[in-house]
Amino acid sequence: MHAPLKSYITHNIRCRVMALLAASLATQSWAGIGVLPLGFGADSNAMAGTDMAFSSDPLSINNNTAGIAKSKSAQFSTVIEGFAMNGIRHADSLGNDERSRNDRALLVSGAWSTPLANHPAITIGLGLFAQGGVGYEYKNLNTAFGNSDDLTALFGVFRLAPAVAWNISDKFRLGFSGSINYSEAEQEIFPNTSDASSGFPGLDIKNMSGVSYAWRTGLQYDINDRLTLGMAYGSDTELVLKDGNAVVNFEAMGLGRVKYTSAKIDGLSLPSELGIGLAWKITPKLSLGADLNWYRWSKALGKVTTQLSGAQTNGAPDTIIINSDFGGQDQFSSSVGSKYQINDRTQFLAGVNHVGNVIKHGNESPLNNLIAKWHLSAGLNHELDQHWKTSLIANYVTKLNRQYTNTQLPLGSVAQETFSTYSIAIGVSYKW
Repeated sequence: MHAPLKSYITHNIRCRVMALLAASLATQSWAGIGVLPLGFGADSNAMAGTDMAFSSDPLSINNNTAGIAKSKSAQFSTVIEGFAMNGIRHADSLGNDERSRNDRALLVSGAWSTPLANHPAITIGLGLFAQGGVGYEYKNLNTAFGNSDDLTALFGVFRLAPAVAWNISDKFRLGFSGSINYSEAEQEIFPNTSDASSGFPGLDIKNMSGVSYAWRTGLQYDINDRLTLGMAYGSDTELVLKDGNAVVNFEAMGLGRVKYTSAKIDGLSLPSELGIGLAWKITPKLSLGADLNWYRWSKALGKVTTQLSGAQTNGAPDTIIINSDFGGQDQFSSSVGSKYQINDRTQFLAGVNHVGNVIKHGNESPLNNLIAKWHLSAGLNHELDQHWKTSLIANYVTKLNRQYTNTQLPLGSVAQETFSTYSIAIGVSYKW
């Protein structure tokens, strides 16, 4: 390839590949805070993530790890949650008005904990969690080049977390967990499109994955018999996305579809977070609580580098490196939750959660739809006997539209993203 043409193509890939980067970490395909689930465990989920001072079951490992020290016996908990994403849509001035076709998801998390027989003040635990992800699939979108093509992003993070908690006294509990995190991603950015005049090449990246490590720590303090304070901190979780392969559509430039044997993305992460909350037992039957959580999205969605290398076609750019900034901004989420004991075996829970803007206005796209705000949750716990407890929870993210000027994808310049989801979760726990 002549040097000017090679430089032209490389430059335009850098300008256009922002869409690919956005696909790597977009709004998850279930209700939550950015790409993070709303909560872990039946009670946390039913109270819209209000869990800093309430955490107590084994799934607390991923909320406030200190909570597992509350139990005096071994426990196991699991939550199965099904999501419907019928309210995720993209519309623009090219006539597109499409719903994401990947509109169903099923998530399963489970955890176990037990006090040590010889040291009952120490509790250990192990949890497996669906930690975050995205699943968007738009078929046959009208593009600015006069054709129709596909836009998809499939992304997931899974966590295995051993934990330990310590009852320092009857009132004070500390907890710590480390975690092994596996992430994977695939994206299609108009793979059947190639335009010589603008230098746009369609992209198809597959099989990126990797392992990283993170940690959480937390405390709970019973101020008195009715009031409990909870605090927790979670480190950022690097998303290792490497060892993938890619196909870049250079057909309009006379090179055909060029395969790259190596594809990786550096710089993305799940955010570090700091939370504080209170739980107040107003009466023997009624408890209220509130949480305030801070998320460091400016780093998690900050400067990102995508690199493709190992071109299998002579004359194609050997290596493509793209540096971008997602425009993430640090944000708070706030929630309130309640528990009411209907009778000896049945408990009603409810909560409301509000999330700030995760990214700056102007960074939206169909695959960067981080606009969820209000989350409404409610649930029931029912004890079947002294060992078994079941839970049924419903969550709803209220509908929100955001209009913006599209600068990231070859779609209409005037665009609108819509977001709303709902889910039903079933929880089962067993206490020895």
